[in-house]
Amino acid sequence: MELSQVRYFTTVCRTLNFTRAAEQCNVSQPALTRAIQRLEDEFGGRLFFRERTQTQLTELGRAMRPHLEAMLDAAEAARALSHAKLEHSARSLKIGLGPGIGAADVAGAVREATKMVPDVAIHFDESVPAALIEAMLTDKMDCALLPEHCDIPERLHRWPLYNDRAVVVLPANHKLMAKNAVSARDIMDETILVGERNGDFAARLADNTPYSFRFQHCDGATSQIMDLIGAGLGIALVSNRLPLLPHLGTRPFHEPEITRRILLTVVAGRPLNPTAAGFVERCRTQTFC
Repeated sequence: MELSQVRYFTTVCRTLNFTRAAEQCNVSQPALTRAIQRLEDEFGGRLFFRERTQTQLTELGRAMRPHLEAMLDAAEAARALSHAKLEHSARSLKIGLGPGIGAADVAGAVREATKMVPDVAIHFDESVPAALIEAMLTDKMDCALLPEHCDIPERLHRWPLYNDRAVVVLPANHKLMAKNAVSARDIMDETILVGERNGDFAARLADNTPYSFRFQHCDGATSQIMDLIGAGLGIALVSNRLPLLPHLGTRPFHEPEITRRILLTVVAGRPLNPTAAGFVERCRTQTFC
């Protein structure tokens, strides 16, 4: 059964005239008649009585009419939903930000990519790499900025954007603010705030030094961890490229120095809407300091 047959049938039901139905469906009357006959063959019985100047539904036709009309309505609703989704997608830019990665470095690319498309909805999602990768693979996100050392599947294209490094974030009046740089030994007695969305600098520090550290796990965004630092709950290791609140301070972290490369990732072979494609292109051609 084809939707065109269903449309022809419902039009004949409405007009009770094969000639007018063919005109409304923009097909020849013989083509419409053959389509109705194929539908009758599929159902195993006549759908219409045709008598000289009058056309009437048979009992089978009356029984089938509500089901076929519902089928046509469902198809039209699906088509309308598809058009709406595509239109919405064309006017959106959905970017994932991996742990401890801010939007400041790509804000210029966002600005340039959205200049030519009015009313673009810009979405940022901060989450762990696995969640962002799943969102891209299921077409819920256009692209994501991820650290190079995370588990990125082969299905994703990737381009290096910039390198960042760990710095220590402290309350402005903290004693370590007196040092030019802070080492692993300096923070052994400090409470180090860590979270899945804060970057894995602290975990890498623990893996690469012989010291023991006191970690306080916090399930929140980097901005919320910054609030806790300001309240005196502890310190944190974050990317040197993140903006900080005025009442906080930073010091370079060394011994060991912890760095990472940030990649722009998209699903290989999947077309992007014009705004997302423009954003990716501008990121790839932008010079990051």
